[in-house]
Amino acid sequence: MKLHHLGFAIALALSTSAQAEENENIENIIVTGSYNPVAPAQITSSAIVVERNALLALSPHSLVDALRQMPSLWVESQGGPGGLTSIVMRGAESNHTLVLVDGVQLNDPTNSRGGSVDLNHINMQSIKRIEIIRGAQSAIYGSDALAGVIHIITMEPGSDTEVNAFATFGNDEYYTYGAGISGSVDNLGYALKAQKKDAGEPLKGSTAENTDLVAKLNWFSDTHQVAFSYRYFDGDSSTYPEQSGGPKFALSDDLDSSDYLNQQAAINWLWQVTPLWNSRVSSTWFNREDDYKSPGIEPYSSVPANGAKADFTRTSTTWVNTIGDQELMWVNVGLETKKEQGVSDGYLEIGFTLPTTFDLDRRIDSAFFNMNGIVFERLLLQASVRHDDAEGFDADQSLQLGARYQLTDNLSFLFNRGEGFKLPSFFALGHTLVGNPELQPESSVTMEFGVEWQSQQLTASANYFDNEYRDLVDFDAELFTNVNRASVDISGIDGHVQWQSLDKHWQVNGKFNYSDIDAPNPLNGRPKMTLGSSLGYRPEGILSYNFQAIWVDERYATTLYTGDVLQQALDSYVRFDANVQYQYDANWQLSLQLTNITNSDYQDDIGFEANGPAFYLGASYSM
Repeated sequence: MKLHHLGFAIALALSTSAQAEENENIENIIVTGSYNPVAPAQITSSAIVVERNALLALSPHSLVDALRQMPSLWVESQGGPGGLTSIVMRGAESNHTLVLVDGVQLNDPTNSRGGSVDLNHINMQSIKRIEIIRGAQSAIYGSDALAGVIHIITMEPGSDTEVNAFATFGNDEYYTYGAGISGSVDNLGYALKAQKKDAGEPLKGSTAENTDLVAKLNWFSDTHQVAFSYRYFDGDSSTYPEQSGGPKFALSDDLDSSDYLNQQAAINWLWQVTPLWNSRVSSTWFNREDDYKSPGIEPYSSVPANGAKADFTRTSTTWVNTIGDQELMWVNVGLETKKEQGVSDGYLEIGFTLPTTFDLDRRIDSAFFNMNGIVFERLLLQASVRHDDAEGFDADQSLQLGARYQLTDNLSFLFNRGEGFKLPSFFALGHTLVGNPELQPESSVTMEFGVEWQSQQLTASANYFDNEYRDLVDFDAELFTNVNRASVDISGIDGHVQWQSLDKHWQVNGKFNYSDIDAPNPLNGRPKMTLGSSLGYRPEGILSYNFQAIWVDERYATTLYTGDVLQQALDSYVRFDANVQYQYDANWQLSLQLTNITNSDYQDDIGFEANGPAFYLGASYSM
């Protein structure tokens, strides 16, 4: 099959990932980091693709725990299911990673973290696969992709009717349950999944409940495909305020609370105009509503009581034309328009109620061109340029250049240089006290060299990276406002090794991350090194096992419970988890996860101690 035909068969996955299950041979296609779906050998950025079974083996209940085992990633957690999580990719800020679910961007610029995404708002049971692209990707995605992209793809329509149901309960009153159905009728595919989750209270004061619904439809003919997806996520959470000292040190037991609703939708039309020309039009919509209240941090001179009701909406329409033969040379050219509108009705209690309301909107019009060519059969060259014109800012041009050389059938080398930019968040621009409407975009230049090996038994990679971040938004205490001034240089290495026995019963995995950060002051939540490993045994019988370990280096954290700013290093630690799966028959499967089985004593943040040993017992039924 020609790759341009294969690309047509799955190009809608760029925004909805809705595809028929009979296309098992396209499992290794990547839909992230390119304007059209490509094979792993056709992308020059280093990429990680994690399928559902591998994710569930790492953690069937926590996306945060699963991603911590990924090379180049660290997920900082405040502790407990209600605490905030922050994605750190190769040492960058958490809001420098673009996060997509089914092609729809989740970054919300109205929040105080500058658009960082809380991974507690994504349930494991909805995930089909995750794709992670490292390095600046603004030449593909525009604003926000300074460090890389995480694309979470949820369940998809299938060719055969499949019905499944699941339930899990665990320590500290944890429970979740849900059901789904997928299939097709003639040329119409459908999928629907619903889930209810209560994460209990594993850490004092930290709770989270949510309801999750995903629906997808797709229709196809010989030359056309139309796909639609919708996601509804409604939840509430509580936790000790960030930097309050947590359950261990906080001077008050009053809690933060958040009541939120996320909705998103995408519709795509793909037309195969000729065998060498595919044209795709996609539109996406994302809306987040959040009612947040905080008692502040005692002594209240540090952080007074505050809150905000925020409503953010992003819509985008993209037209992409893929022209050429993907076995030789092809280009992607197109246009995009994006609109963002955010309203935050906030307040601070400082002896009287001080409003901190802002209402901002902006439009970004973009044009892009991407060229790909295979030279001398084994050398792939890529170049992308994108022009983004955002209201109120100078136009930005992002360039990306890359090469991949397949030295042998097993060994390849890659090089990629990317440029990134990030528009200031609405919070940084418009907040009554600290907002600065004169802020300019942040920028990055990332570079990586990588080597990859792939054979029947062994898969391995190692990457050296050198990244520069400039004009970062920082708070100036003397001016009491946000300013562009910070610059950070980060270099390091990361990679992974995976070995499996010839009978595929045994599998051993290892990952490593090392980052050397050159910054004016120590940055919070960045371990200099993390090491992870897992040992899996999956015989053809009814039982399978997975045992994993992670070592985390020291990392800095800051607290305000003393009334002053106190930054200190948290101790390094080792944690062990284990999973067991029991296939009772063709329909029923039981699972048991044990977390922190050696009762490792560590803190996720100052005063937020880790949960001790815990279990999660699950059952699933499919037919």
